[in-house]
Amino acid sequence: MSGACERRIMGLAAWVVVGVAASRAGGPAPSATVHDLECDVIVRRTDAGGIAPYDPLVHRPPDVVRVVLGNWQPIDPQGDVFVGGFDVSGEFLRIDVRFAGLQNPPGATAPASFAPFEFGPHPVYGFLEVDIDLDNHTGGETGAPQFRYPANVARFGGVPAGDRFEERVLRTPDDDDSEFESSPYVERSGEEFHLALLPTSFAAGGIARLVGDQDSIFESGETWVLSGRWFHRAHGFEPFSLAQGGAAAGEYMPISPLRFSHDVSSDETAVSLVFPLTNAAAAALSGEAPQPNNADPSDQASVEEGLVDLVESAQFALAFPSGAPEEILITGWALESPANRLDAWRWRMTMLAGASYSASGFGFVWTDVLPNPTRGDVNGENGVDHDDFNNLSDYVEGHDHDDGVNDDRVVLSGFPASFSVFDVSGDGVVDEGDLAFLSPVGDADLDDDVDLHDFARLQACSAQFGVMGCDLADLNRDGESTNSDACWLAQILTGPQ
Repeated sequence: MSGACERRIMGLAAWVVVGVAASRAGGPAPSATVHDLECDVIVRRTDAGGIAPYDPLVHRPPDVVRVVLGNWQPIDPQGDVFVGGFDVSGEFLRIDVRFAGLQNPPGATAPASFAPFEFGPHPVYGFLEVDIDLDNHTGGETGAPQFRYPANVARFGGVPAGDRFEERVLRTPDDDDSEFESSPYVERSGEEFHLALLPTSFAAGGIARLVGDQDSIFESGETWVLSGRWFHRAHGFEPFSLAQGGAAAGEYMPISPLRFSHDVSSDETAVSLVFPLTNAAAAALSGEAPQPNNADPSDQASVEEGLVDLVESAQFALAFPSGAPEEILITGWALESPANRLDAWRWRMTMLAGASYSASGFGFVWTDVLPNPTRGDVNGENGVDHDDFNNLSDYVEGHDHDDGVNDDRVVLSGFPASFSVFDVSGDGVVDEGDLAFLSPVGDADLDDDVDLHDFARLQACSAQFGVMGCDLADLNRDGESTNSDACWLAQILTGPQ
């Protein structure tokens, strides 16, 4: 475990207090920061049988530390767009995703050109989705929702709380009937745009090394800027969009810069996107006069232009409906004002991050999500309680005989390609071991909450296991109280004291 990781765990109490204070700060801000604990990585394979080659000791599992999202103003837009500051009136979007340790750009994963480690042994893949209008009913992914947050978050042992996730999260792949009009509505994530960390995003000749030894391997202390189609408008809009100029009708995927930068002192890798919010900002990049919004991503392109097209396309769809149920993803934009939706710090986001197998044809290994569900919160009601215990018990009772044997356990067929939110431990079996995760979770002093007193008990138990209450501080039930338990406890704190 890295020294940076240990420092973060030992400073957990301060982190919690700072986090609570920050969340209570009122008023508008040029940026918003969402924190995620380092050391909370859980490797979640997606290959049937769990036999595909992947070694997390060789290929570091991506671990999201925090995401910053906001309005940005470069000092010199025609120079380095990553030099500047967050500004309430900034006309650029900036997204910063920070990962623990060294992570490198993604290499090709297609079977015909499989080279995931082309730029180093620790590639990162995934999607960061932004919901601009804060409406669950508009936007989403109809082509490949199985690679997004709603379809995979339950792999991490819980369901995220809140209305935006209700009836949209798969508890198991069997829940997905591929029917757009029936729940769970996994295709309706509510996203308008997403950052796609995929090798197909690269533009031809799109790697510029600002700091590095020019050996084509992203290494400690290096900074690369990568040109490509990193920022996509939600693909669920495409069949109903009037946009022209992309590779396909309705597509809006302009070329933009993405920076990978590893900081040696913090041992973190920052993946940063800067993208114009307005066409005036897009014009500032080239020194040209601003173009009118023409729904063409091949010339001056911006978030506002992409949203103006949604409004015009939605109005057209209402006037001349196609009859396709998926049209609802865009029609909600008919009365929106794009100019009022450019405060990027107000947008909601989700993220799914992962790594590549060492052989082709197996997809991705998911390793971290944001926001994290509370492990054991199988019903998404914002905490682990008796209802979760009862739901898990009912699942075992109702499916015990699925494998032809009554033994108080459910073996998941096709695991880990198949999964269940009730498999809290992630071992492919739902049994009393998963129930042990739920009763009680983290409340080492038995005062009916999980707070800093419980963290103090965990610290004491990490020094000498076997004393009174230490079995309750062993959150992951591996026989000892360690930093892994501290990472988990930080996710389920209900109060600072």
